Amino acid sequence: MPITWGVNHDNRVVSATCSGVLTKRDFDSYLDDLAVAATLSFGKIFHMAAGCRLQLSKEDLVAVGARILSHEVDQLMGRGAGVAGSDELYKEAEKFNSKVLADRPLRIFRDAASAFAWLTDAPTDRGLGLSQTIIDR
Repeated sequence: MPITWGVNHDNRVVSATCSGVLTKRDFDSYLDDLAVAATLSFGKIFHMAAGCRLQLSKEDLVAVGARILSHEVDQLMGRGAGVAGSDELYKEAEKFNSKVLADRPLRIFRDAASAFAWLTDAPTDRGLGLSQTIIDR
């Protein structure tokens, strides 16, 4: 599977690493696994290494975004931190975030250490419930 992940229960952070070509099926499996493990409310680092490539149509992007939003309706979703290993992946992550329109903070980072620090230093409530997509360059 192109997405491997683990959980740091002490910090309530899920860390996923992607390799190869990612499809809608990969994202669906990942989200299923997170739901089964009861970690949807945890913060998430999604590290897209330089060799990673997204193979998602516009419809796939919308479907994955809708699935994430449906989880937000059912329960509090943790913050999301994307780590882009290349400029191309950075642009893909920006495009993905613009389609998701999540009601939780999402940020894109260039390194996992900064993403982890942001996830573990940030408060866990939704504040005003406003969508907060921030892009770090």
